[in-house]
Amino acid sequence: MIHSRSRMKFKVPVILAMMGIFLSPLFLTGCSSDSKQLKVSRDAFLRDDYITAEAALYTQDVFKESENRFVHYSSLASIAMSEGKYEKAIYFLLKSRDLVNSLRSSHSGFSWFSHDYLSNGIEYSYLHYFLVMAHLLLAEEGKSAAWATPEIKDKDGNILVGAQSFPAKTFDAREVADLKRKARSELLAWDTHLQNLKQSVSDPGLYRNDLWARLLASYIHGLSDQNNEKRTSELLAEDALQLLKTDFQNYPSHDVNQDQVQELVKKLKKRDPKNSLFVLEAGVMSKYKIKRFHLGLSTLFKGIEDPYLRSQLEQIGIRIILECAPEFGLTLFTGAVAGAITGSSKDEDSDFEGPPRQFTDAVDESFGFLIQFPTLEMPPTNTRVALSLSTKDKTLEPISLPLVSPLQEIIATDLKNREAKDMFKESVSVGLQYLAILIPAIKTYKDAQKEGNFFKKLAALGGYYLAKKVIDNAHKPDIRSWNYLPQFIAAEVIAVPPGGYHAKVTVDNALGKTEKDLGELQLGDSLHSIVRRRIGDLPKH
Repeated sequence: MIHSRSRMKFKVPVILAMMGIFLSPLFLTGCSSDSKQLKVSRDAFLRDDYITAEAALYTQDVFKESENRFVHYSSLASIAMSEGKYEKAIYFLLKSRDLVNSLRSSHSGFSWFSHDYLSNGIEYSYLHYFLVMAHLLLAEEGKSAAWATPEIKDKDGNILVGAQSFPAKTFDAREVADLKRKARSELLAWDTHLQNLKQSVSDPGLYRNDLWARLLASYIHGLSDQNNEKRTSELLAEDALQLLKTDFQNYPSHDVNQDQVQELVKKLKKRDPKNSLFVLEAGVMSKYKIKRFHLGLSTLFKGIEDPYLRSQLEQIGIRIILECAPEFGLTLFTGAVAGAITGSSKDEDSDFEGPPRQFTDAVDESFGFLIQFPTLEMPPTNTRVALSLSTKDKTLEPISLPLVSPLQEIIATDLKNREAKDMFKESVSVGLQYLAILIPAIKTYKDAQKEGNFFKKLAALGGYYLAKKVIDNAHKPDIRSWNYLPQFIAAEVIAVPPGGYHAKVTVDNALGKTEKDLGELQLGDSLHSIVRRRIGDLPKH
């Protein structure tokens, strides 16, 4: 079928150019990255300036693109959680989930090359976590301050987001019990999501289980006085131990944290109702970037360090070039593309290569096959966290907090493993689409060369180049993300006498050591069974 296209008699360059003109806007806009306002909001969030962070998200350009709204709703939820406005956080978390579920029938399925941002499996997983925490913390707070959201209109005066206004509330015993019930329902929903992931993902190297989900569920079930609930808590703790030996071993921080997590499991099995679970969310997720592999026609595969990926790409590229397009030669194009070479993108979210070092590199980037995958920076894997508590009379010994969810490390590892798993399939898909435009362009170019028609040769090259850009953008991975997620979550069961404490936390890793003041905490009583704190950006160098 592909070879027959090379014998078609219509004017290929014109059709290729028209295809590029009509399709390129679709592909160029369908996978847009974060808006400028989101960057403003993120910078303010890192400074703990929540008023500015929230205001930046309530602007017209944020809400006009419906496919971006998951990112903005989840960001608003993170801001509300950080402010301790848990009812408001629940509102935006539910908006995020409703949006995702309206776009796809199964939230366990996800493709990095979709053009409607649906959240990935890990981000969706942590929607459940934040809903669990928000319901529990709201129940323990027993009240909610008044809050509102503004009305947003488009340039024509149409309402994009309606105004919302909610009065202050004080919850009675029935409402508090209902909030706790909803938290437990979210635990069940979280478990269901993870079960769906296990059914859809067979590779044990990919995210499909979550240690923190088991640990948190074990603690919450252990709050009950009922024997069956306590037994469930013990079983969940045993599940956590198994995950520590299996799935958690996929992450480099396992070696640093495994002993402490084992000690945490022992405390969960023998829970003292006077103890509190202290949860620390630290840092924010780095922004995703795009890693590019150019399957060039002269300097093939030289930038691929992974030998497995390189061998697969070489097989694909050589097979396509030699078997499907034997008449193709790099010399056909070199003389005509000198004025069209621009090098790699300077987009700060995607530039992993810099300008071409040689002319042949530039030709490869302009006309070679382009395979793109998302990537995320691997954070330090030797992070250690310590909590310091003091009263007016004394300072307690520092308490070590194990990383129960090294979230950025989890996502970075998942991306790396998906790249190795999906490279061959994505390369074949891209290669076949290139062939559909490459072979007719070659034939037209050769005909023009025989005729000595310089402008026809340029038209053939221009049509191919434009159509190639359409294909490249169609296969560009989506790097929109819930990048207000914490870089890691650390937690520990704290056994101290009931009362108020002044708290500080120290984070120490390969990038340095930092200390943050957490203010006053109430620990050691049943009214504060879970205590949550967040610290902002962590040192990057």
